[in-house]
Amino acid sequence: MIQAAALACPILLVGPEATALGPRLDLTGYSSLVVDDVGVTPFVEWVADRDPPAAVILSPHYADRIPDLRRCWGSVVVLLGLDRDGMLERARCLASGADDFWLTTSGPSELLTRLRLHLEMGRRRSPVAPLPTADPRAFAPRTRDPAPEADLRLADLRLEPTSGTVWRGSRSIGLTAREYQLLLFFLRHSGEVISRDKILKMVWGPSESCGSNVIDVYVRYLRQKLEAGGERRLLQTVRGQGYVLAEPLLPPQSEEP
Repeated sequence: MIQAAALACPILLVGPEATALGPRLDLTGYSSLVVDDVGVTPFVEWVADRDPPAAVILSPHYADRIPDLRRCWGSVVVLLGLDRDGMLERARCLASGADDFWLTTSGPSELLTRLRLHLEMGRRRSPVAPLPTADPRAFAPRTRDPAPEADLRLADLRLEPTSGTVWRGSRSIGLTAREYQLLLFFLRHSGEVISRDKILKMVWGPSESCGSNVIDVYVRYLRQKLEAGGERRLLQTVRGQGYVLAEPLLPPQSEEP
């Protein structure tokens, strides 16, 4: 796991709830940079004049800052706070452009876990070809054939590679770039039982030093979004083997990642 002290850049804390995390981050070994509250224009100017931090932690109701962060700092990790947990709140958070959420009601431990996970995934990311966060179409298949890839479907799940959009029935699903890449891989191998090691190698790549538990975390994220409307489970756990994206033939297994 990444060591907090190894980070060359601080963690930016924006808003009162995020600012309150400063002492805990400092005790853990991170350095923090605090912005209590600023207006829209001063914030834009403040961001534009600075190098990107290691990550940004936003207080609830600060989602309107994310477009400015993306314009100035690209794929910087952004965690947006939620006052309460729920599928609608999570969907709104991720649709805002945040990479993940954190709950103000659950204490700092969960936040630190999510923060370490995202920093660990980005630690060995190539600076020449960074993983995009704004345009999931970058994950379209690399092929010499210029013809666009056809839509990928399973039951009522549909992924459109040409537009980077995902649908469950008539419901549009907002995914982060990593979630999109993982779902795209599963759909291209639908019906095939895939081990965690293979998923890690094919989706994360050999250069990223992540444990297989990262797969479980992102499978859980995908399930939450794919089933947010009460739809049946398509991403199945196969005990001792990995995961398979398929229409269920048997009652759901009790194992959860």
